[in-house]
Amino acid sequence: MDSGEVIQQLREQRFIKTSDVERISRTIASIKNSPDFYVSHSTLADVENGSVPSIHKLFSLAVCLDVSLEKLLAIFGIDSQEVRPFLVEYDQRAEYSDTSSGKLSFRLESSNLTPLRSDETTLLRSNPQELAAFASTTLDSRRYRHAAIGLKDDTMGELIPPGSVVEIDIAQNAVKIGDWKSLRERPIYLVWHTEGHSCCWCHLEGKDLTILPYPISRQPVRHFKVPREACVIGRVTKAWLPFHQQLSNEGQTLVTETPQGGLRLRSRS
Repeated sequence: MDSGEVIQQLREQRFIKTSDVERISRTIASIKNSPDFYVSHSTLADVENGSVPSIHKLFSLAVCLDVSLEKLLAIFGIDSQEVRPFLVEYDQRAEYSDTSSGKLSFRLESSNLTPLRSDETTLLRSNPQELAAFASTTLDSRRYRHAAIGLKDDTMGELIPPGSVVEIDIAQNAVKIGDWKSLRERPIYLVWHTEGHSCCWCHLEGKDLTILPYPISRQPVRHFKVPREACVIGRVTKAWLPFHQQLSNEGQTLVTETPQGGLRLRSRS
């Protein structure tokens, strides 16, 4: 059985349509900010007929088919375990540190930000000019993305109100489980799902992702299957409130720091 037949068999065994591959890979391309990750219907047909995809499209296919990248590479005759014997020297990759060490992982800042005119939460493009309004924003667009919270999206209530802008660390896209003493200490994530984007708390059990809103939010608890119906883009590490929200919260300093890396709202003295 050649590589194309194996890819097609994996897809059919999982009841994945070509439109599913297009949809999921389009989302990956958006998150990665690169069209190279997109797998169109015609591209998938070529792959299933025996052509070899690029490494970017192979990555997206691994996500769509719910298999490891190593397994897909093996289908095309590449064994990742054979790399080291061919190398004289190789670099050790640095891992991102665990944010449970007590370092600040979520900072809520005030600014003169005017609410962005969109009812739905939107992932922003990695355009430095568009993000110039955020004085302390990171320049590493490979790890950090930004999203605008829709004017009708009150999923996170007073924590991240409609019209805010959030910074997302896409390296922290694994849902954490912990013993949090309050809701404000729980990590908040940006999630893509079939209904759009949501800034929310998450619970992941197997392939069942539950999106949890703020208790007084009008948004319901929602359930999705990963990766076909949803994926965690990353963890919210910083947020800017719109100016009108600051005025409505007069007497309040919107600060953040908890030993667990969550956030806290503190009143001014």
